[in-house]
Amino acid sequence: MPVGSLGMGSGLDLDSLVKKMVSAQRDPKVKLYQDKIHGYDAKLSALGTVGASIDKFKSSVEKLNNKESFEGRNTQIDQPDDKKVLDVTAGPTASNSSYEISVDQTAKGSRIISKPNIFHSESDVITARGGKLNLSAGNESFSVDVDPGTTLAQLRKKIDNAKDNFGVSANIIDDGKGHLFFTVTSDKEGDNNSISITNTKTPLGKLPISDTLTKDGKDTLEKPPVNSDGLSLDSVSTSGLSAGMVMLQGDQARDAMITVDGIQIRNDSNKFDKAVSGLTIDALALTDKPTKVNVTQDEKSVKDTIQGFVSSYNELIGVLKKSTSKGAVLNSNSMIRNLQSSLTNSLMMTHAGPGKLNNIFDLGVKIGNDGTLSLDQNKLDKVMSTSYDELPGLFTGNDGLAKSLEKVLDNYTGRDGMNATLKNSIEKSKDDTEETMKNFEHRMKSYESSLRDKFTHLDSRLSEMKAQGNYLNNALEKMK
Repeated sequence: MPVGSLGMGSGLDLDSLVKKMVSAQRDPKVKLYQDKIHGYDAKLSALGTVGASIDKFKSSVEKLNNKESFEGRNTQIDQPDDKKVLDVTAGPTASNSSYEISVDQTAKGSRIISKPNIFHSESDVITARGGKLNLSAGNESFSVDVDPGTTLAQLRKKIDNAKDNFGVSANIIDDGKGHLFFTVTSDKEGDNNSISITNTKTPLGKLPISDTLTKDGKDTLEKPPVNSDGLSLDSVSTSGLSAGMVMLQGDQARDAMITVDGIQIRNDSNKFDKAVSGLTIDALALTDKPTKVNVTQDEKSVKDTIQGFVSSYNELIGVLKKSTSKGAVLNSNSMIRNLQSSLTNSLMMTHAGPGKLNNIFDLGVKIGNDGTLSLDQNKLDKVMSTSYDELPGLFTGNDGLAKSLEKVLDNYTGRDGMNATLKNSIEKSKDDTEETMKNFEHRMKSYESSLRDKFTHLDSRLSEMKAQGNYLNNALEKMK
């Protein structure tokens, strides 16, 4: 009998009765399962927030454990921003001091130029014989193969595009007065690093057959072929009796020279990174008088680092307190209680060696009744003026506060941390509950099916009894 027709035979609302019976068995337990699942979801969400806050605080702690965060230096250069003559960078080993620096000479590369009236057009063939050019400057060099028939324009591209080019560029300049010049420039700076070009011509016996002269149908190598202007590789070289390239006065490569506190220093580039311990000095332009440079500790960055740690710690404590407050899903969670206790213990420990600073509270940090930190800026300023060198030892290294906190946080972060372990446990409980609810729903369907079978049979029997009763009533009526 179809589900929708249940009770039609007897005239009773058996379908509603079955639904109510099933609902009485199903609904309370399903609600219980759903409430448990929603509770698991809420815990997972809360643990996700807690985990993100722990990770963020751990990043702040890792920054705190970087010794370089406490070794920064500021440089103040007495020069206008729109006319800089120096650029000075101070490393962690630089002394806090003042310097007077002059730029006496800036380093430069070199240039060679072709002699007048050698070239007249970019299409001038520089060699009909071919060979090789070697370009060198100091300890750098590279070679260019020059094919027979190579033009001046083609040679320029060969030089610029050479595989081992160390910073050489070629150019062709027309002065507009009928003079064409071929120039080669090197960016390698420093005395004795001026560029030079030598050549090796292709031996006569190795000239291609197409480049030899023919007499009476036979090849002969009596003389090399030449172009119409009589040019050869010597025209683009700096050596040889017929060298066509020269270096004009002032085009030689040269050192840079600076004077620091009366001591003159030479260098083969404008970057002086070994002249003064801990300083890198870039010479930008000549000076007409000494430029004053002050190097000081970067106290602002240190203050920002410490304040950033305090703020990050308070943010984590705020999340932990909210997650475990009365009525919160993680209320009385032992993992969070243990984390809060471990963090407080780490703050209380002594982390520095001999000196005035023994723990973070010596810097002006205070811990409130709610577990959050505050920072007394006046006390911090005083400590930085008297015990600045002790700060790295307090925070960094194996015995520093940061390492102690990292060890605590490592227990709660990562794939094997307690936060992830707890989340995995809750996710498993959620999966088990969902599976149990699924099985229960299946049993409820079987239970409903069983009830409908029984009530269908009852409905059929009641229908038959009703029919028999009607028959007897009709029979009795006829006997009257």
